Amino acid sequence: MEKNIYITVVEQYDKQLVKSVNEKIEEGYQPYGNVVVAFNEVGVVKSYIQAMMLQDK
Repeated sequence: MEKNIYITVVEQYDKQLVKSVNEKIEEGYQPYGNVVVAFNEVGVVKSYIQAMMLQDK
């Protein structure tokens, strides 16, 4: 199975984002840029997003 070079990990909770990002690191991805926090219209956190790129082997 061919992996995408660029992916985004999106989670509703920060601790879940950490877990998911760590899993992707084990698969060969590395974080790319900063974590983005998206808010809804009343200012409540909607999601945490981390871009990741497949590391050259």
